[in-house]
Amino acid sequence: MNILRLGDDDLVPVDYGDLLDKILETLQGKNPFSVSEDSRRLLIDIDTIAADVSKKQVRQPLGSFERQADSATVNLPPEIEEHFGSQVRQIRECLRQHLEVKLPQNTSSERFVANLISPLDSPSFRGNGQELGFKYDFGTRHPLEKERLTLESRGAGSHATLKLHKLTVTVRNTDIFEQELKKGLENYINENAETSSEKEDLNHRLDEMVKNPDSDFHKLIRLVDKETLGKIQKEAKITYLEYLLEHIRASSTDTVGVIYLEDLIRRLRLIEEYINAPNKSDGDYEVNYAGIRVNYKEIFARAEVLDALPIIPIVSGYLGESTDNSRNERKFVFGLKIKFDNPVQARGGKEVFEYNLNLLNPDSEEHKAEFEEYSNTETFVRKVLKLALLYYFVFASRSNPLAQNYDPESEFNHQPIAIFEQRVLPVLQGSNDEEKKELFRNFIKGFNQFNIKHKITHLKRMLKGFLERQTILPSRTETRHVNLKLGLVEDIDNILTTGKFFNEIMERNYKQTLHYITVKEPSVDEKSICQLPVNISIEDVRYFPTNERQNFSMEYNIKGVDILPVLSAPKADRSRAIYNKHFQTKLVLFPYDDKRLHSGDKGLQPAATFVYKFTMLLLSYICLKILLENTANNLFIPMVRLHEGDKKHRSPSEEFMANLSKTLSHLLSEKQRSTSQGFRIREKPDGFRIRNGLSSMYSILPKKFRFDDNVQLAPELDKLAIIVVSSRDSDAKRGNQNRFQRQASLIGEVVGINRLDDSKIQVEMLKTFSENYSVSRLYSEPLILEDVMSQLYRQGYRNFAYISQAPYMSTLHITKTDEDEELSFMSKKLLRTLKGERRDIKIYPIFFDKYYVRSFLGDQGKSFYIQDTMELESLFADTSQQAVMFFNLFNGIKVKQSGEKNFYNGVISYSTLLNIYQGILDDQDIREGLIYDGAIKNTLLHYLTMFHFSRYEARQNISLKLDPYERIIGDDSIGALSVFSHAGGSADFNSLAFLNKVREVLNVGEGGTNHDW
Repeated sequence: MNILRLGDDDLVPVDYGDLLDKILETLQGKNPFSVSEDSRRLLIDIDTIAADVSKKQVRQPLGSFERQADSATVNLPPEIEEHFGSQVRQIRECLRQHLEVKLPQNTSSERFVANLISPLDSPSFRGNGQELGFKYDFGTRHPLEKERLTLESRGAGSHATLKLHKLTVTVRNTDIFEQELKKGLENYINENAETSSEKEDLNHRLDEMVKNPDSDFHKLIRLVDKETLGKIQKEAKITYLEYLLEHIRASSTDTVGVIYLEDLIRRLRLIEEYINAPNKSDGDYEVNYAGIRVNYKEIFARAEVLDALPIIPIVSGYLGESTDNSRNERKFVFGLKIKFDNPVQARGGKEVFEYNLNLLNPDSEEHKAEFEEYSNTETFVRKVLKLALLYYFVFASRSNPLAQNYDPESEFNHQPIAIFEQRVLPVLQGSNDEEKKELFRNFIKGFNQFNIKHKITHLKRMLKGFLERQTILPSRTETRHVNLKLGLVEDIDNILTTGKFFNEIMERNYKQTLHYITVKEPSVDEKSICQLPVNISIEDVRYFPTNERQNFSMEYNIKGVDILPVLSAPKADRSRAIYNKHFQTKLVLFPYDDKRLHSGDKGLQPAATFVYKFTMLLLSYICLKILLENTANNLFIPMVRLHEGDKKHRSPSEEFMANLSKTLSHLLSEKQRSTSQGFRIREKPDGFRIRNGLSSMYSILPKKFRFDDNVQLAPELDKLAIIVVSSRDSDAKRGNQNRFQRQASLIGEVVGINRLDDSKIQVEMLKTFSENYSVSRLYSEPLILEDVMSQLYRQGYRNFAYISQAPYMSTLHITKTDEDEELSFMSKKLLRTLKGERRDIKIYPIFFDKYYVRSFLGDQGKSFYIQDTMELESLFADTSQQAVMFFNLFNGIKVKQSGEKNFYNGVISYSTLLNIYQGILDDQDIREGLIYDGAIKNTLLHYLTMFHFSRYEARQNISLKLDPYERIIGDDSIGALSVFSHAGGSADFNSLAFLNKVREVLNVGEGGTNHDW
């Protein structure tokens, strides 16, 4: 038996040996395969095997080290790794033998699988696309249109199509912050040291600290660099409310709504005043619950703390950043939107206010469940105590808006600081948890008694009504100072005694130092070490229609594509009935118990849940790999799921199966093509939803676009490959801020665009890819990307749109870090790897993000674009010309949320980097392809737009898919969905990274890794 030990790489080791032994032991006694009487369906019951394994006593893969890991997946010690490969291959052979036993006599597995495969253009798969199953109207040609927008008003009477509220943060003196910090400490020494020898000694120690890059001095600089922008954004949220109040007050007759907005701002300012009170010590802010102590000063120093409110601005969407060296300032540009007490979809659709009150309520199922199931109790306790202060300060009131004698101005009489300190804080600082629970119950009782929800609804209605107006508001700029407070510095005697300039927080938990960084109005502050001047600017930007339109059509091209359907369905009566009625085609069926992962006594406990999920993951993948190992590359594998729950009553088992099938489909698409799509059957699904689901399922198949005469394609761009990349940590030590001491899975997708003739192109997904790397290699020389480029080159591709999410976004760039570290997937080293020795290729580095606008289109699902670089500079002008926005795409579709349409629409923004890749990429190629008006840019952007259309959402009028990269990048990406908790619940397990490892050892067993397709 191997004994796990922590190694020198600062990662937690994993050992799946005992778990794999138990899986093999169970498999040897039970065969998961069965074949239907007509040999048209293969049933694979992994669920029963996984349930049996979960009942066994299993030694956990992380041993006693789980709480030391943020994530732990593939850090196998050498002596364990060899045994791991052997066990995985034994499991494969056991499954292969089980399959052969169940096949019809004299039928090989290869021949049996071939009989399950059909041509996609056969009658079995043709239909109207409005019934459950696999039939779809592949033969329909869809007329499409895109329309250009402009940021220039076309006359005084013109009406805008879109409205954006833009936030620009300008920070000055970033380049001299280190000198300013040192100067502030020198001033402190000169003012407080009593003798010249003390001054000399302390200044010498300061010089030594400044020279040492690992000292507290540089730790502090790195903290200011990483965290300050978030704190400025927090201040900008309140500033935006003040901006809206100024203009609403001048034009609105809703005096009650104006008072509610003014009172919200007042109370948010009082939170800042309370947290930053100069006469209080850190101990005055310590509270506790369930045996866990937290510090309010530290919690409320964080940038996102206000986001738990039902109505609050959100800084959403990154439009760029720039450096003006002549003025020693950096600009950061973002979009703004307001959260309007929307439903929390992941939590049963409850609105934000109700959802958070349920978390706070000690008698609620949510509160109890968190304590029963939440292995990381500290995280939940922090959330509860944060809500207690935040919701008390913002909502506590003795004024009832539904009372007959209600005076709205009485809201201003409530003084939350004084009452909180008198009645609330002593209870939270005490040791009686029952008193705390009673306090929380009284909060909720008071919120209900005084109809706080009514005030929230009133404020929401007023703000929405104001933002729906066409009136263009004047810009506003506010000046603030970022202050580094003197309280962080030890007194002179302690520095002389210990040699440490900063108090113990820097060593104990340097992130707690955040509460010594404040953002406030400009003033001479004798209690600050140093300051950074900041401007917060809010601007009302409009997008106007034009008469420029382009028309084209789209149709599927499925000639030569074969299909092998895969279905996952609950072992329940309704699913069986749907299956028998709609899914009697040739397919592979994975049945499962959709109540297996229910919480409480009936479901599996956390350790058993991990074992069950792990077994499902491993065996499902190996089974599919066995079935597909000799199939052709033109095979399409749609993985359909039936769900008996709905959005408000999601089964944990169904959620897991959804994430599992998406992980599997990504891996299968490395060689063939695969997608995953779920259909909810709790109620009879209508044709509209079925068609949407089928359109999404078939979205990666080849599509042909035909253009009218007004679209001219540059001959240089007969082929374009779009490469999209992202990553997800697989192994990381808790508390380690050095991201290069981690391992991650690189995740990507390749789309090919090929010209068929002068008026026709084809768009299709070519492959996905994923592979594990140390983060130090991830951004420099990932071999999988080099392989992908070589394969595309052999297929005739010479032009590449290389896309990742915006590489900047979070730091002030005070520290002189390696530029490649900041650029991530856009690093010079990585681009050099992509380019290689191929002198005749052109790589266009592109990053994208999404920001939000208010649309005046109503329900029109039109498709719009802006590609005039000069116009887009008004959104984001970079004086250093390092980042240039060159393209925006928008559709008019609004997402329905619990009976109302979402208030905002997303806009995709594309940008590129200039003057970065000298000696690697030709800047002129980037300018001609993305910046300068001309045939090459028009063609490339037209291709990008067609890719958006190819992933369309099905509606009466087809419009472009706003975010076609969501499978690779974002909260719903495969990287995010492939993660679940280890047995103890405190560390993440990255199932995609794990299967990358399994694929590696299985491929080695078959004669080596092969990335060809």
